[in-house]
Amino acid sequence: MSNDDTVAKLLELAIGAEKAAEELYSQLEAKFAHHQDVADFWRGYAAEEAGHARWLEKLRDRLSPAHLSAPADPIMLKDAYRLAQFSTENALKQIKNLEDAYQLVNELENSETNVVFEFLITNYSSDTEAQSFLRSQLKDHISRLVVEFPARFRHRASRQATRALD
Repeated sequence: MSNDDTVAKLLELAIGAEKAAEELYSQLEAKFAHHQDVADFWRGYAAEEAGHARWLEKLRDRLSPAHLSAPADPIMLKDAYRLAQFSTENALKQIKNLEDAYQLVNELENSETNVVFEFLITNYSSDTEAQSFLRSQLKDHISRLVVEFPARFRHRASRQATRALD
């Protein structure tokens, strides 16, 4: 464990992951701007990721220097470092159609991002109402991809036929 393996570093990495997800969703919005319902869907996800990043920043700002300099959970830190390796630019290069985007988002929403975020909510937030809201939002975020994705694109064939803009 290095001297940089602190709660502050974990928060920094988690904030970066949320901002990277926000950027990804914003870029997906642009790639599917020719389908307003899909663009709106991605815009909603981007806004939620921005909200997660702001919440983590506020959490960091409320923690004492002693909390911030304390050693971080090594498993969560390892997951957070892995998340930091995600390249939005490289991921977007692979998006040729809506199915590619849908699968990427499915993977992202089921990745360590939510595990790290949940860990931070549980272990560092003292606001039980905020904890409950954020946990609910995380669960909704994952299920919304299946349940609320624009109806005309819920079938794989329709997503494959929908080209992404360059």
